[in-house]
Amino acid sequence: MGFCFFNSIAITAKYLRDKLNIGKILIVDLDVHHGNGTQQAFYADPSILYVSLHRYDEGNFFPGSGAPNEVGSGPGEGYNINIAWTGGLDPPMGDVEYLTAFRTVIMPAANEFDPEIVLVSAGFDAVEGHDPPLGGYKVTAKCFGHLTKQLLKLADGRVVLALEGGHDLTAICDASEACINALLGNELEPLPEDIVHQIPNMNAIASLKKTTEIQSKYWKSVEPYSVPVDCALAESQKQEREETETVSAMASLSVDVEQCIPQEGSRGHAGLPKVAGES
Repeated sequence: MGFCFFNSIAITAKYLRDKLNIGKILIVDLDVHHGNGTQQAFYADPSILYVSLHRYDEGNFFPGSGAPNEVGSGPGEGYNINIAWTGGLDPPMGDVEYLTAFRTVIMPAANEFDPEIVLVSAGFDAVEGHDPPLGGYKVTAKCFGHLTKQLLKLADGRVVLALEGGHDLTAICDASEACINALLGNELEPLPEDIVHQIPNMNAIASLKKTTEIQSKYWKSVEPYSVPVDCALAESQKQEREETETVSAMASLSVDVEQCIPQEGSRGHAGLPKVAGES
C-alpha cells in the first residue's frame, strides 16, 4: 500500500521455502503498522508462522488490517498471529507491553512451532520519538535488543533482521545498534528492574486476552492471558495508595483555602476597604 515496492521478508521466506527446502519459517513483524502484505502472502501456508505486533485501534490505525481473529485460512489456519494493540495512546504501549507479549504469546508459540530459521521485519516505528500519526508508542531502543536476544534462542540462532519501518533517524540508529549488539552476542544494557516486574496497561491486557483466547485453540503453549494475582494485588494496592494520597492532598488544599478566607467580624477584615453593597 505504498510503503514498499518489494516485500524483502516475504521474498526471502518464499526463496527459503521453494529453493532451499526450508520446511518451517517464523516471521516476526515488529513494525508498528500491520504487515498486511506479508500476512496475505502466507495466509494459507502452514510452513510459515507469521506473527505481528502492531497498533490496531479496532481497525482505525493504518492500514486497518491485522485483527486478532485473522488467523489464517485452510491449511494455514492457526499460523497467523496478530497481537493487535488497541486503545490508542491512552497510554501508549511501551517496554512492559512488548516484553509481556513476547513472554505470553510469541515465544511460547515460536518454541512450539520450532522453526528452522527466524526472519524479523525489523520496523522501528514503535520506538519512542515517533509522532502519534506514525505510531506514538514508547518502546525503548534497548528493549528491541532484548527482544532480538530472545529470538536468538530459536532455530539454533539462525535469525535474520531486515530493516523496515522507522521515521525518526535517532530511533532507527539506536534500535539498530541494540539489535546488532544482540546478534553479535554482546552484553546488552539491562532493562530497569521495575520494567521487568510491572504489569501491562489495561488496554494491553485487553488486547492480550483477546489474542490468547483465540490462539490458545491452535497452540497448546499459549494460555489465555490473566494478570498474576500477586501482580494484580500490588497494582491494586498502588492505585489505592495513589487515590488516598490524592484525597488527602485535596482535603489539605480545602483546609488551607478555608483558613485563608477571613471570617466575618474577624480582625482579618479590618483595614480592608468596603466595596459597594458590603455591609
